[in-house]
Amino acid sequence: MKPLRILIVDDEPLARTGLVALVRKDPELDVVGDCADGQSAVEAIEALKPDLVVLDVQMPEIDGFGVIRAIGPQHMPPVIFVTAYEAFALDAFRVHAVDYLVKPFSDAALAAALDRAKRIVREDQLHQLAQRLADLVGSVHRPDAGYLSRIVVRGAQRAHVVQVGDIDWIEAADYCVKLHAGGGVHVVRVSLGALERLLDPTAFVRVHRSAMINVDRLREIVPDSSGDATAVLADGTRVPLARSRRPALDRILGRAF
Repeated sequence: MKPLRILIVDDEPLARTGLVALVRKDPELDVVGDCADGQSAVEAIEALKPDLVVLDVQMPEIDGFGVIRAIGPQHMPPVIFVTAYEAFALDAFRVHAVDYLVKPFSDAALAAALDRAKRIVREDQLHQLAQRLADLVGSVHRPDAGYLSRIVVRGAQRAHVVQVGDIDWIEAADYCVKLHAGGGVHVVRVSLGALERLLDPTAFVRVHRSAMINVDRLREIVPDSSGDATAVLADGTRVPLARSRRPALDRILGRAF
C-alpha cells in the first residue's frame, strides 16, 4: 500500500519541525512538504495534491480557514487542525474536521489523529468530509481574518514582496498567475480562483475567466457590439470584460459607468 502524502502547515518553526519529525516516524505517511504561512500552503496544496493536511488554525494574514476557503472545501484534502487555544471552536473542529490537536500535544495524540485520518482516506469518506468542511468555513464568521495585503513571489534565490494595493491587474497563466504591478510582472504559483478568494472582493473583481482587475485602477469601460466590453486601466492597459462578469463590477461601482 502506498504511503499517504501529507503536508504540514504551521507558522511556528519549532512546532513545524517537530511535526515533520513525528510524522516521518510513520511508515504509512510521506511528508511531501511543510509551509510556514497560508499563502505558501495554498500554493503547495494546489501543486502537490497531498492526501492529508495538518493545518495550523492561527496564522497571520491567511489563517487555516482562509486556506480552506482559497482551495475550496470540495477540493480540500482531509484536515487535522492544530490550535494553541483549547477554547477555539473545538466543538466545530470535532464535528467538521478529521481531528484537531491542541498545542502542546503528545506523540500519542498525534498518532491517534493520524490513524483516524488514514482510515477516513482509505475508506473513501472524502465526500462527506468535504461537505462538513464547507459547513465549518461557512459557520465561522471571522471579520478579523481579513484578506491578503501582500503577496510573496518566491524565486530561486530570493523572495519579492508585492503589496496588494500596488497590483493593477492579475492574469491567469496555466497553473500560475501573473501580477501586473507598476509596469512589472510577477509570477506566483497559485490558481486565479484561489487567489481571488484570498483578495478583498470589493477591491479586486474577476472581469474575465482569465483576469481580475484592481477596481481603483479602472478608468473606463468601453462596450462593443457583442455585449462584452473592455476595461481600460489607468496606465492604458485594456482587459477584456465578459458580459457575464459585468453585474459584479457594476455592483461594486454602484453603476457609476
